[in-house]
Amino acid sequence: MEPVSVATAYASVVGLLGQFQASRGGSEQADFNEFLQWLVDSNHEEVKDLIESNTKTMIGIKALLNQNHDVLLRKLDALDSALSSFGSLIPGFSDISSGLYPGGGPLSEQAKHILSQFQNSGASKILELHTYDGVSLLYLGGQEQQMEIPDPRFLEDDLKTLVELGLLRHDLNGRGDNLYIFTRTASELVLSANL
Repeated sequence: MEPVSVATAYASVVGLLGQFQASRGGSEQADFNEFLQWLVDSNHEEVKDLIESNTKTMIGIKALLNQNHDVLLRKLDALDSALSSFGSLIPGFSDISSGLYPGGGPLSEQAKHILSQFQNSGASKILELHTYDGVSLLYLGGQEQQMEIPDPRFLEDDLKTLVELGLLRHDLNGRGDNLYIFTRTASELVLSANL
């Protein structure tokens, strides 16, 4: 399948899964067969056929539907938030994202700046150090020494958001200091969005 077809199929399946769950209200767990029947009743037989043709997709949907209704809705909200953040970085899609999410989504200008600096540094990790002068983010590896922090007040919030979106991973060094690891997904996103 071509990349555009894969993206369209994924968006369709996830969107329809969200509609199905929303239509059920606060009722008990849904059954996979109920979802397939709902697809037929909603004139989405092509999506039903696509799902049935892929065992891994069927297993994934069954696992999601076996979760508590509220847990699944929270996961769908998290996915929606992540997609809007990624979309806000890509020219053309940024207008759609800002139109649907007037607050700009969860990715601040500082968070975008952190990703851009990480990419340009060539480093794979940053170490968060707290000193009398405030917080410093030191590169581990790469060509640069220290990351610029435009708004230290919201640094913790931005780092947490980047971790939640899977753009950074969090770890601790031997002394218990925060380490943030730059992910391949973040690098690809920065390159595709020309940040």
